Parts: sequence; C-alpha cells; structure tokens
Amino acid sequence: MNTVILSYTSGNIYDPIEQLGPWIESMVGKKVPMNIWGEQITMFDMYLSVNMIGFILTTLFVGFLCYFLAKRMEMVPRGRGVNLFELIVDFVRNNIATMIHHNKREYEPFLLTTFFFILIANFIGLLPNAKFATGTVGATFALAFVVYIYFNYAGMKAKGGWGYIKGIVPHGVPGWLAPAIWIIEVLSMMLRPVSLALRLWANMYAGHIMLGIFALLAGLFAQATFDTGGAWIAASPAWALLLAIIYIIEILICIIAAYVFTLLTAVYIEGAVADH
Repeated sequence: MNTVILSYTSGNIYDPIEQLGPWIESMVGKKVPMNIWGEQITMFDMYLSVNMIGFILTTLFVGFLCYFLAKRMEMVPRGRGVNLFELIVDFVRNNIATMIHHNKREYEPFLLTTFFFILIANFIGLLPNAKFATGTVGATFALAFVVYIYFNYAGMKAKGGWGYIKGIVPHGVPGWLAPAIWIIEVLSMMLRPVSLALRLWANMYAGHIMLGIFALLAGLFAQATFDTGGAWIAASPAWALLLAIIYIIEILICIIAAYVFTLLTAVYIEGAVADH
C-alpha cells in the first residue's frame, strides 16, 4: 500500500482528482488474486506464495507466544501481556465455546488455536507493505477445510461413523422423506467451508482495498500540495485523518472476522456432536 504511494514522483502540476481513477484501478488490479494462492516468491528453487509465508510466520508467532506464556503461567497471572492473553482466552471460552453444550472443554484448544491464528494472521497484514495471510480465497479455504475436517471428525468420534452419518437427518423426519433431507443436509454441510472461506477473505480483501484507497488519497493530495505551492494544503491532512480512522476500523474488522470464524466453527462442532 505504502509502496504504491511513494512510487509516484512526478514533478508536474496536476489535479489529484484526475489522478485518482487510474491509481485506484492500478492498485485494485495488483491486489485482485488472479491466482488463488497469491503472488509467488522463488526461494531455494521452491515457489512460495506470500500468503504461505504469512501463514508460516503466523504459526511461528503463535507457537512462540504459547511457549512464552506457558513458561510464565501462575495461579495469579502477573504482567500486562499475560493478563491480556488470559482475557482473550476467557473471552473465547465464555463467548464462543459456550455454543457447544456437550463436553465443550474438549474442543476449547481447537477453538483457541483457530481464534489466535486468524487474529494474528490478520494483524500481520496491517503492517506497512505487508499483505494479509488471509487475503486470498485459497488461503482462507485451507483454514475452512481444516475446520470442515475437524467438526466431522468430532461428530464421528462422539457418535461413531455410522451413527454420525445417520444423525445428519434430524429426528422425527418421515422415513419416505429422509433420503431427500439427507442429501440436502450433506450438500449444506459441504458448502460450509466455502461460506467460511469467502466470508473471511471478503472482509480482509475489502479492508485492505479501503486502506489502500485512503492512503492513496492522502499521498496524492500531499504531492499536489507540493506541486501547486499549497493549493491542496488542507486536503491531505483531512485524508490522513480519515486514513487513521479507517485503520482503527480495520483493526476492529480483524478482531470481528476472527470472532465470527471461530464462532461459526463452534456452531458447526455443536451441530456435529449434538443429538438432533
């Protein structure tokens, strides 16, 4: 995002409004994931996507965070970092894991891992010149597919393989209607990872585009101020202020996206293990 702005060095006098359209078109074109795995980087004769690198960094950070906090675990938590971590853990337990009514403690580790992973992956994308690890459909679908495998596994573990398959049809459905309902329920279940993936990707992609547009406006009006000797001197700070506001909103969106994804994961687990 910042690279796009700083790369414009023309010394000609121009109207920033006239420059806005082509710049936005160029920026959006660069961010559209033509390949669902994002941009590729050659490393040691291997092709790694930017999103894959983001996932690797997120995994390392989450692992280091858990190891560091486990070393400092006490009966009475001390330190701002430890207290913040415990606050987030309590939030997930009390506001997300409660969606599971049977043996929820068994599934809390998966829910906590999912929440922290997505939250940190989203936050990494807010760093200057960084890209969201969750910024392409392929990356978010990989996360959703893990959830899909897990809640089906949880259902089979709780009910047994055949019991889980039969339990897809709710109790009380007439026998002659059961096959059709079973097919509909299976198709609905198969669409869950698609909806999870698209929801997370759309939130992160749209947010990054909005940040880029407002940063672009601030940069264009600043350049116009220098070129015209101050004609646009009031516009650039105004757009910079709006950029700061949008940045704060994007932080909230990162948190909400992680919350919604994890909440739906808990709902799917409850649907898989509960008796209908």
